[in-house]
Formats: sequence, structure tokens, C-alpha cells
Amino acid sequence: MRPLTAWSFSALTALVILAFCLVGLTDPRPMVEVRTLPLITHFGDLTSLSPPGQAFRCEQDGLHRIDVRLVCSQETRVTLHLRPDSQTAEVLREATISPELDPSGHAWSSFEFEPIKDSAGNIFHFSLVPADESATNISPWVRFHGQTGVNDPWGDRFLEAGAAHRGDFLSVHAHFQSMAFPVESLSPAEGATKLTIFDSPTSTEPLRVATLKPPEEVHAGWTFFSFEPLSESRWRRYYFELQVPERCRLIGTTGENGEGIPVYKTFHGGEVPDSPLLGMTRGAMQQLDRDLVFRAWCEEPPNAVFARLLERTGDKLWFAAILWCLATAICLRLFVFVDPQPKVALKSTPSADETASASAPAD
Repeated sequence: MRPLTAWSFSALTALVILAFCLVGLTDPRPMVEVRTLPLITHFGDLTSLSPPGQAFRCEQDGLHRIDVRLVCSQETRVTLHLRPDSQTAEVLREATISPELDPSGHAWSSFEFEPIKDSAGNIFHFSLVPADESATNISPWVRFHGQTGVNDPWGDRFLEAGAAHRGDFLSVHAHFQSMAFPVESLSPAEGATKLTIFDSPTSTEPLRVATLKPPEEVHAGWTFFSFEPLSESRWRRYYFELQVPERCRLIGTTGENGEGIPVYKTFHGGEVPDSPLLGMTRGAMQQLDRDLVFRAWCEEPPNAVFARLLERTGDKLWFAAILWCLATAICLRLFVFVDPQPKVALKSTPSADETASASAPAD
């Protein structure tokens, strides 16, 4: 291949690859999306008394759809109530659906409603309630802010009711700020539900104490105990004591000696500032340290993502695209469209008869 032709093919291929990359920017994107994989903690069964909800700031006009990841093990109907500002305002939009049966909870359940034309710059709140006003075997996923430390799976047995459950763990991250325990049924209104953190098994002075409030009722879900972060928690061992009411059915597993021990998750760190996520709600209670796993969609033109990228980067975007094309073309020229090596004629080795004939004297 001639050098000029090889360079032309390299440049053309680089432009085609860049065009395919830019096509992806024309696909619709959610205005906000809570991403957490693998999914770690779920809320528990929905109830109309203290429904889960989420507040967020909308940055685009035309809000028309909200997707929520739901664990759904039986056919049921769920209603989403969308309100301006907070959970105490009047319902602005309402959508009822039958979620897809998905015990794993990885499927998105989409609630669509009439677009809100002037949604940009406003705060919205949505809540999820069972359509028949009764408890259902359906649960949204919850993402707690921060990094997961201890990450035990859901347990396989019930622990003793009304007893104090103890344990210890080594914290591998700084800013230890929360623990979550799986429960089959928990109602703080029936008695004290308290988590106490110590730095020694013999200490009588707790480092942190977290007590659940009556609205924080949980059925077949994870219950969170949040407290002021322990900033110097990396590589330190902590001891905890969990006190639950007599009717609470805490879920755990079996220890080495056959005894029941709790399973739990620990969380460290916090959320980044300036986030459009404004925290989860449980009934009238705000829980700013966690969010529902959801995404919100707004109406926007196909090239809106590319337009925002161009607005934020300006001429730097075109400069980066040119440099990328040049670098790609050079790599293609050097490693793909290479010049063929000239063929070298191999000398044949003369046979023994030819050698003897050549060395014989002429007559």
C-alpha cells in the first residue's frame, strides 16, 4: 500500500470511530440516576402508614417519568405520588402500575405521567404506596451514602427476641457512621431499639449511641442506625450491642459454636456536595443520609447531552477531538495499515553433483 493511501485510510477510519462515539451522545439520558451495584440494602415491605419517598432537585424542564428499582415477588399494584417541594404538599402527579415480577430487584419499574413543563430548578418529592392501601411483598432498594465496609448477606435464622445482641469488627475505612441489620419485623413503638458502639469489650463509656424513632417501622428489610461519624476509624476494632424489643424478629446466622449471631453492614464516609439528591423520607421523617435507587427522566432534544458537553467544555472539546483523531490515525498507520516488507530472493544451495561438475577440469 502506498504511504499516502495508508495515511488516508488511517485518517478516515479514525473519523468513523469518532462518529460512532458521538452517536452515543444523542441517546436520551436520565436527568438524575442513583447508581449502586451490586444492590445492597432494601427498604422492606411497603405500607401506607410510613411510605418510602425521595426528594430531588430537577435541573431540566419536562419531568415526565420516574423509574424505581423494586423487589417484587407477587403480582400487585403500586402508586407513585409526586409532589412539589416536600411530602406535605398537594399531589401534583399520580401514576399506578403493576411492577414486573422480579425477586432479585434488578428491573426498573417505570411510572409515567403528564410532563411538567417548568420543572427545571424546582424541588420534587415522590412517595410509593400500595394501591390497595395494605402491606405488600414489594420493596424499593435503598442506597446509603458512603462506602460499604462489612457487607454480610441476609441471614438464615431468627435471633432471640428481646435479647441484647453483641459483636465486633475491624473497620477498614475512615468515618464510620452507620450500621444496618436485617429484620423480619421491627416496630420501635413496642420498646427500646438501640445500638451502642464501644472501643473496648470492657468499656462502659459508649462512643456512639443510636436509637430508632417510632416511625422507623421495618418489615422484611434492613434497618439503619446512624450516628455522628468516627473520623479516625480506619484499622480500629469496634464492639457493638444491639437492643431490640421483645416482638422484634432480628435475622442473623449461626456462629462457630451453634449460637445465633447478628449479620450486618457498616457504612463509612458521606455524600458529595452539590448533589441533586436531597435524601429519602419515611412517612413524615427525613433521612438525609440515604436515597432510594431511582432515576428521573425529562423531555429534551436528542442532542441535549452533546449540547451540554459543548457548553461546559467550549473549544476544548474540538481540540480534544482533533488530538484524539491524530493519535488514532497514527496508531492505525503504524500497526494496521503498515507497508509490506519487500520479498528477499533466497539463494538455493547447490547439490553435490552440481558442485563436483563445477570443480571438474575442462577437456
